[in-house]
Amino acid sequence: LINVVPNSDDPEHVRAAEAKRQSQFESIDLLTGRLEPELGGSPDLLDFIGMNYYPANQWYLGGSTIPLGHYAYRPLSEMLKEAQQRYNKPIFLAETGAEGSSRAAWLSYVCAEVRDAIAQGVPFAGICLYPVVDYPGWEDERICPVGLLSTPDSHGTRTPYPPQAQELRRQQRIFARARNQVHAVGQMTPEQHTDQVR
Repeated sequence: LINVVPNSDDPEHVRAAEAKRQSQFESIDLLTGRLEPELGGSPDLLDFIGMNYYPANQWYLGGSTIPLGHYAYRPLSEMLKEAQQRYNKPIFLAETGAEGSSRAAWLSYVCAEVRDAIAQGVPFAGICLYPVVDYPGWEDERICPVGLLSTPDSHGTRTPYPPQAQELRRQQRIFARARNQVHAVGQMTPEQHTDQVR
């Protein structure tokens, strides 16, 4: 999932930003037959759609990343809803996570946005926290502090990152309560449900 915003009102720049944003759907459009159907794609090939989302997934075309909270930052719930409605399949976050001290705050934000998407009727299958362990960087092999668990110490033991572990447990409780409430409402008579809403 990406959001690409033009740096100016120039029509060509606006078109280029939107073309870049739409490129996020190209591979799934091919698989589902929306694009180049002669290749044999079909909606029946997919049961659900997995999307990746990270803190740097929104930016100005040819420019800087848009920070969370900025007026140009698009809510994740809207992006999830757009992708789900495009393909009419349940959706899940196949990868999401942040680095360093922002890990727990990012998880909190993502989970709140997922709940908002669910409240808007988006069928949602789950969230994959990725990566779950710290790892050597792709380009410089520095240890990237991104995981729930550290790199192994000299004894091969990994330790949890406490803020992330606490936030993960908190989010699991919130989702469990929401699931239980939905289940309980489903068990109610219409009269009981009306009383519960009041």
